Amino acid sequence: MIEVPEETPPPTLRTPEPHELTAGDGGALRLDFYAPTGGATGDCGVILCHGFRGYKAWGFLPFLATRLADEGIPAATFDFASSGVTDRDGTFGETERFRRGTYAGDLADLARVSDWMEARLGAGRGARLGVAGHSRGGIIGVLHAARDRRVQALATLGSPSRIGVWPEAYWEAWRRGASAEVYDFRTKRTLELGPDLFRDWEAHGSRYDSAAAVAALSAPLLVLHGTRDALVPLAEAEELASFGRSTSVELRVIEGAGHSFQAGDKLRRTPPPLLDAIESLVAWMRRWLRPNEIGDYFFSAGGGV
Repeated sequence: MIEVPEETPPPTLRTPEPHELTAGDGGALRLDFYAPTGGATGDCGVILCHGFRGYKAWGFLPFLATRLADEGIPAATFDFASSGVTDRDGTFGETERFRRGTYAGDLADLARVSDWMEARLGAGRGARLGVAGHSRGGIIGVLHAARDRRVQALATLGSPSRIGVWPEAYWEAWRRGASAEVYDFRTKRTLELGPDLFRDWEAHGSRYDSAAAVAALSAPLLVLHGTRDALVPLAEAEELASFGRSTSVELRVIEGAGHSFQAGDKLRRTPPPLLDAIESLVAWMRRWLRPNEIGDYFFSAGGGV
């Protein structure tokens, strides 16, 4: 386990550079870039993916991006077009984009951000990318990394072992061509999720096979999961890790952490489980993206499960 201090007040976060790309649906693809002090970027960077109903400034993502930048590794967070979110407060200002969201669209967005990061680093095809994602965003990252050899370090946080798992009532609505109703506890509103996702799954489901993707990875994968995750059970993380080769996947269990690693939707404190997860992920990215630096992170005998 990474040594972390007792709970502390909220950390000081870096102010990111806002950028706007064009998503596959023609709308805005909003991105925040966290540059290291002095602006030097080098040849590596990390892209952070939010989960379902998340957004680029959700929970611990700005903190994680800040910590990476503190270590000299540029980081980017972005809003998937399917998030429907239009600002840093998580407002669902584009509910139609949420309704029409698909896995294919999410993967296309991540590919666009990867191309942008490569160009921003100025390293050409020599860029080394890391990808980390929370919940569903972690599996989107895995699927992307299996196809993009620029990704040389990968991590999931609180991710399920598979995507495409929905309540039966959703499938029934989609088969009728109707939208399913999704209640968002954060905003206390009901959102519509349309049949586009169902059609995408029916047509391309084999492309979203996380077991095959993990088995095909060339990048090492860190699976971070909390013992108190009530939304995605720890068994899902264990299964996800089992899909890969034992030498390329590490499962790190964070004692006492829930699905948000105790961060909540907005970071108001830094509890030990969150610090443990953040420092573990930052060390992982340093280990694989900057392997020649002193103080590298190595597989630890007691670190995995």
